[in-house]
Amino acid sequence: MNGDITSKTELQILASAEKLFLQKGFRSTSTTDIARDAGCNQAMIHYYFRTKENLFNRIFHAKFETVMDFIDRSLRDDKDIFGNLQCIIGAYFDFLSDNPRLSYFILEELAENPQRRKYVRTVFLASPARQQVYSRFRHMVGNAVRNGEIRDIDPIDLILDGISLVAFSFISAPIFSDLLGRDPGEVRAYLDHRRNEVTTLLLNGLRPLAPQSQVSEGQSRRQQRPGRTK
Repeated sequence: MNGDITSKTELQILASAEKLFLQKGFRSTSTTDIARDAGCNQAMIHYYFRTKENLFNRIFHAKFETVMDFIDRSLRDDKDIFGNLQCIIGAYFDFLSDNPRLSYFILEELAENPQRRKYVRTVFLASPARQQVYSRFRHMVGNAVRNGEIRDIDPIDLILDGISLVAFSFISAPIFSDLLGRDPGEVRAYLDHRRNEVTTLLLNGLRPLAPQSQVSEGQSRRQQRPGRTK
Protein backbone atom coordinates (compact mmCIF):
# COMPACT_ATOMS: atom_id res chain seq x y z
CA MET A 1 0.00 0.00 0.00
CA ASN A 2 2.80 2.42 0.89
CA GLY A 3 4.42 1.71 -2.46
CA ASP A 4 1.25 2.71 -4.28
CA ILE A 5 0.99 5.94 -2.31
CA THR A 6 4.66 6.73 -2.94
CA SER A 7 4.29 6.10 -6.66
CA LYS A 8 1.22 8.32 -6.92
CA THR A 9 2.94 11.13 -5.02
CA GLU A 10 5.98 10.97 -7.26
CA LEU A 11 3.84 10.98 -10.40
CA GLN A 12 1.81 13.92 -9.10
CA ILE A 13 4.98 15.92 -8.45
CA LEU A 14 6.19 15.17 -11.97
CA ALA A 15 2.81 16.15 -13.47
CA SER A 16 2.73 19.42 -11.52
CA ALA A 17 6.32 20.27 -12.40
CA GLU A 18 5.69 19.61 -16.09
CA LYS A 19 2.58 21.78 -16.10
CA LEU A 20 4.26 24.69 -14.34
CA PHE A 21 7.51 24.46 -16.33
CA LEU A 22 5.51 24.71 -19.54
CA GLN A 23 3.34 27.55 -18.24
CA LYS A 24 5.96 29.67 -16.50
CA GLY A 25 9.34 28.39 -17.62
CA PHE A 26 11.97 26.59 -15.61
CA ARG A 27 13.48 29.66 -13.94
CA SER A 28 10.16 31.18 -12.92
CA THR A 29 8.89 27.97 -11.34
CA SER A 30 9.91 27.31 -7.73
CA THR A 31 9.77 24.08 -5.79
CA THR A 32 7.23 25.87 -3.57
CA ASP A 33 4.99 26.34 -6.62
CA ILE A 34 5.36 22.68 -7.54
CA ALA A 35 4.67 21.45 -4.01
CA ARG A 36 1.57 23.63 -3.75
CA ASP A 37 0.21 22.39 -7.08
CA ALA A 38 1.02 18.77 -6.23
CA GLY A 39 -0.57 19.00 -2.78
CA CYS A 40 2.57 18.07 -0.88
CA ASN A 41 5.43 19.83 0.90
CA GLN A 42 8.88 20.71 -0.43
CA ALA A 43 10.45 17.96 1.65
CA MET A 44 8.67 15.40 -0.54
CA ILE A 45 10.13 16.98 -3.67
CA HIS A 46 13.59 16.83 -2.16
CA TYR A 47 13.01 13.23 -1.06
CA TYR A 48 12.07 12.03 -4.56
CA PHE A 49 14.14 14.32 -6.80
CA ARG A 50 16.58 16.31 -4.61
CA THR A 51 16.67 19.29 -7.02
CA LYS A 52 14.48 21.11 -9.50
CA GLU A 53 17.11 20.32 -12.13
CA ASN A 54 16.57 16.60 -11.62
CA LEU A 55 12.84 17.15 -12.06
CA PHE A 56 13.46 18.81 -15.41
CA ASN A 57 15.76 16.01 -16.52
CA ARG A 58 13.17 13.37 -15.67
CA ILE A 59 10.46 15.22 -17.58
CA PHE A 60 12.63 15.93 -20.60
CA HIS A 61 13.87 12.36 -20.79
CA ALA A 62 10.31 11.01 -20.65
CA LYS A 63 9.18 13.37 -23.43
CA PHE A 64 12.19 12.49 -25.55
CA GLU A 65 11.54 8.77 -25.21
CA THR A 66 7.89 9.35 -26.12
CA VAL A 67 8.92 11.12 -29.33
CA MET A 68 11.30 8.29 -30.19
CA ASP A 69 8.51 5.77 -29.60
CA PHE A 70 6.14 7.77 -31.85
CA ILE A 71 8.71 7.80 -34.64
CA ASP A 72 9.72 4.16 -34.18
CA ARG A 73 6.12 3.00 -34.44
CA SER A 74 5.65 5.17 -37.55
CA LEU A 75 8.44 3.51 -39.54
CA ARG A 76 7.00 0.72 -41.68
CA ASP A 77 8.89 -1.82 -43.79
CA ASP A 78 5.96 -2.02 -46.22
CA LYS A 79 6.15 1.71 -47.09
CA ASP A 80 8.64 3.60 -49.25
CA ILE A 81 10.57 6.54 -47.86
CA PHE A 82 7.87 9.03 -48.83
CA GLY A 83 5.17 7.05 -47.06
CA ASN A 84 7.37 6.66 -43.99
CA LEU A 85 8.24 10.36 -43.85
CA GLN A 86 4.58 11.26 -44.12
CA CYS A 87 3.87 9.00 -41.14
CA ILE A 88 6.77 10.46 -39.14
CA ILE A 89 5.69 14.05 -39.79
CA GLY A 90 2.14 13.14 -38.81
CA ALA A 91 3.36 11.46 -35.60
CA TYR A 92 5.43 14.52 -34.66
CA PHE A 93 2.47 16.82 -35.29
CA ASP A 94 0.28 14.57 -33.15
CA PHE A 95 2.83 14.59 -30.34
CA LEU A 96 3.15 18.38 -30.32
CA SER A 97 -0.64 18.72 -30.54
CA ASP A 98 -0.76 16.91 -27.19
CA ASN A 99 2.13 19.07 -25.89
CA PRO A 100 1.58 22.44 -27.62
CA ARG A 101 3.91 24.49 -25.40
CA LEU A 102 6.75 22.01 -25.42
CA SER A 103 8.49 23.59 -28.41
CA TYR A 104 8.71 26.97 -26.63
CA PHE A 105 9.96 25.40 -23.45
CA ILE A 106 12.69 23.29 -25.04
CA LEU A 107 13.83 26.11 -27.34
CA GLU A 108 14.10 28.58 -24.46
CA GLU A 109 15.95 26.15 -22.23
CA LEU A 110 18.42 25.10 -24.93
CA ALA A 111 19.08 28.69 -26.00
CA GLU A 112 19.76 30.03 -22.50
CA ASN A 113 21.36 27.13 -20.66
CA PRO A 114 24.64 25.55 -21.91
CA GLN A 115 24.36 22.83 -19.27
CA ARG A 116 20.95 21.95 -20.64
CA ARG A 117 22.42 21.52 -24.10
CA LYS A 118 25.11 19.26 -22.64
CA TYR A 119 22.46 17.15 -20.93
CA VAL A 120 20.36 16.89 -24.10
CA ARG A 121 23.44 15.82 -26.04
CA THR A 122 24.08 13.11 -23.45
CA VAL A 123 20.49 11.90 -23.75
CA PHE A 124 20.71 11.76 -27.54
CA LEU A 125 23.97 9.83 -27.55
CA ALA A 126 23.15 7.44 -24.71
CA SER A 127 19.53 6.62 -25.48
CA PRO A 128 19.06 3.06 -26.83
CA ALA A 129 15.75 4.23 -28.31
CA ARG A 130 17.52 7.05 -30.15
CA GLN A 131 20.18 4.69 -31.47
CA GLN A 132 17.60 2.18 -32.70
CA VAL A 133 15.36 4.73 -34.37
CA TYR A 134 18.22 6.69 -35.94
CA SER A 135 19.81 3.49 -37.26
CA ARG A 136 16.55 2.51 -38.97
CA PHE A 137 16.05 6.02 -40.30
CA ARG A 138 19.62 6.32 -41.65
CA HIS A 139 19.30 2.92 -43.34
CA MET A 140 16.01 3.97 -44.95
CA VAL A 141 17.48 7.25 -46.26
CA GLY A 142 20.67 5.57 -47.50
CA ASN A 143 18.72 2.94 -49.44
CA ALA A 144 16.48 5.58 -51.00
CA VAL A 145 19.51 7.63 -52.11
CA ARG A 146 21.26 4.58 -53.59
CA ASN A 147 18.08 3.54 -55.43
CA GLY A 148 17.65 7.01 -56.91
CA GLU A 149 14.34 7.61 -55.11
CA ILE A 150 15.56 10.81 -53.47
CA ARG A 151 18.43 13.25 -53.88
CA ASP A 152 21.60 12.77 -51.88
CA ILE A 153 20.97 14.15 -48.38
CA ASP A 154 22.51 13.64 -44.96
CA PRO A 155 19.92 12.03 -42.65
CA ILE A 156 20.79 14.63 -39.99
CA ASP A 157 19.85 17.43 -42.39
CA LEU A 158 16.56 15.73 -43.13
CA ILE A 159 15.84 15.38 -39.40
CA LEU A 160 16.69 19.05 -38.76
CA ASP A 161 14.50 20.15 -41.67
CA GLY A 162 11.55 18.19 -40.31
CA ILE A 163 11.99 19.26 -36.68
CA SER A 164 12.36 22.95 -37.51
CA LEU A 165 9.36 23.09 -39.85
CA VAL A 166 7.04 21.17 -37.54
CA ALA A 167 8.16 22.93 -34.35
CA PHE A 168 7.82 26.39 -35.87
CA SER A 169 4.28 25.57 -36.92
CA PHE A 170 3.39 25.33 -33.22
CA ILE A 171 5.56 28.27 -32.19
CA SER A 172 3.83 30.46 -34.78
CA ALA A 173 0.28 29.27 -33.95
CA PRO A 174 -0.40 31.75 -31.10
CA ILE A 175 1.17 34.54 -33.16
CA PHE A 176 -1.22 33.66 -35.96
CA SER A 177 -4.10 33.62 -33.49
CA ASP A 178 -3.32 36.90 -31.70
CA LEU A 179 -2.27 39.02 -34.67
CA LEU A 180 -5.20 37.98 -36.83
CA GLY A 181 -7.74 37.65 -34.02
CA ARG A 182 -8.49 34.01 -34.76
CA ASP A 183 -10.38 31.70 -32.42
CA PRO A 184 -9.07 28.30 -31.22
CA GLY A 185 -10.97 26.46 -33.93
CA GLU A 186 -9.18 28.41 -36.61
CA VAL A 187 -5.83 27.72 -34.96
CA ARG A 188 -6.60 24.02 -35.25
CA ALA A 189 -7.32 24.53 -38.95
CA TYR A 190 -4.06 26.48 -39.27
CA LEU A 191 -2.08 23.58 -37.77
CA ASP A 192 -3.82 21.09 -40.06
CA HIS A 193 -2.88 23.30 -42.99
CA ARG A 194 0.71 23.48 -41.79
CA ARG A 195 0.81 19.68 -41.46
CA ASN A 196 -0.10 19.33 -45.14
CA GLU A 197 2.22 22.14 -46.21
CA VAL A 198 5.23 20.80 -44.29
CA THR A 199 4.64 17.30 -45.65
CA THR A 200 4.41 18.56 -49.24
CA LEU A 201 7.45 20.81 -48.88
CA LEU A 202 9.69 18.11 -47.38
CA LEU A 203 8.64 15.32 -49.75
CA ASN A 204 8.90 17.45 -52.89
CA GLY A 205 12.25 18.78 -51.71
CA LEU A 206 13.60 15.22 -51.64
CA ARG A 207 12.84 14.45 -55.28
CA PRO A 208 15.99 13.67 -57.27
CA LEU A 209 17.57 16.72 -58.84
CA ALA A 210 17.36 16.96 -62.63
CA PRO A 211 20.66 16.38 -64.45
CA GLN A 212 22.42 19.61 -65.39
CA SER A 213 21.94 18.88 -69.09
CA GLN A 214 18.16 18.77 -68.60
CA VAL A 215 18.26 22.01 -66.62
CA SER A 216 20.27 23.71 -69.39
CA GLU A 217 17.86 22.46 -72.04
CA GLY A 218 14.90 23.72 -70.05
CA GLN A 219 16.48 27.13 -69.65
CA SER A 220 17.28 27.26 -73.36
CA ARG A 221 13.68 26.43 -74.32
CA ARG A 222 12.36 29.17 -72.03
CA GLN A 223 14.74 31.69 -73.56
CA GLN A 224 13.60 30.74 -77.08
CA ARG A 225 9.89 31.21 -76.40
CA PRO A 226 8.24 33.80 -78.65
CA GLY A 227 7.88 37.22 -77.14
CA ARG A 228 10.96 37.05 -74.89
CA THR A 229 13.03 40.20 -75.03
CA LYS A 230 16.76 40.26 -74.67
